[in-house]
Amino acid sequence: MTSVCFFGAYDPAYPRNRILREGLRRAGVTVSECRAGEHRAFRRYPALLAGYARAAAHADTLLVPEFRHKDVPLARILAGRRRLVFDPLVSRHDTLVLDWRRHAERSLQARWNRMIDRWSLGWADVVLCDTWAHGELYQSLGVPRDRLRRVLVGAEDVFFAILAAPERAPLRILYVGGFLPLHGVPVILEALARLERRPRLPEFHCELVGKGMGFEAARAKARELGLARVEFPGAVDYADLPRALAQAHIVLGAFGSGEKAGRVIPHKVYQGLAAGRAVVTGDGAGVREVFTPERDLRAVPRNDPDALADALETLLRDPDRRERLAAAGRDRALEVATVEQIGRGLAAMLDAEAR
Repeated sequence: MTSVCFFGAYDPAYPRNRILREGLRRAGVTVSECRAGEHRAFRRYPALLAGYARAAAHADTLLVPEFRHKDVPLARILAGRRRLVFDPLVSRHDTLVLDWRRHAERSLQARWNRMIDRWSLGWADVVLCDTWAHGELYQSLGVPRDRLRRVLVGAEDVFFAILAAPERAPLRILYVGGFLPLHGVPVILEALARLERRPRLPEFHCELVGKGMGFEAARAKARELGLARVEFPGAVDYADLPRALAQAHIVLGAFGSGEKAGRVIPHKVYQGLAAGRAVVTGDGAGVREVFTPERDLRAVPRNDPDALADALETLLRDPDRRERLAAAGRDRALEVATVEQIGRGLAAMLDAEAR
């Protein structure tokens, strides 16, 4: 059985690497960590070097977790002939330029971020992707198909342990996230405005939980639309997230118009399914790789508030359909998205690579 060291200035509380670390441990893999705070390379690299001999020197594999593209060069040097696995989770160019639009497409920053993508992906022996649709983007950045391995995002045990939705009114619709462009929060708000105008709907309420780059714009848009059944409670601790999900009947995914939204399956989708809630998310190749729309979840055209409003209305009016969807989605999540499933799959992949 291989041993793995997680290496870089990653956030140890981020769900993706929490699941990978715990999943590998449950699969019998020895897991160590060489981590530094998220500061500039001239301080971060010495801190990683200082921790390397203690945590990583004897590991068979160095794994650089999500978003740590700039830590790959040091990891490559230290890994030597040992295996280097990179779990980018996103492309910097795709995120910063095409999704967040922080830099113009033809700018020096755009070209710089594409270069970072290319060399960080290119120096890894194995590149993880959360969907094959996302893997195709990495292929376009120079990663050969035979170096890609798919590892789903999944959900932690605490989400699978959430009890049945409360029977009392109102029905609760829940969004949780950082108000990122790929989430399509303006689409959600437009759909809710349409719902509020429809007659004789069951009593419902929506909470948009979290905080982030689009938070203030979303609150302003809700005021502009005159939404009466929407609240913005702000950020919650990750440990309190199951409590919010426990009160929900319908969980929202991502509805943005960008290509990235069609490639990924966000944490919130897996968490909602694990909790046994009816999930509605934007359609795309990523979702269809893993889940069957209309059986496991509702998948609607992205950037289409009318389609989202119609899907929500159907689920609000039809409790049997809502419960069937929730049950089937949870069953599918139990098949593919538990910590054990993900850990066993990744451990088996690493063992196969070592032979």
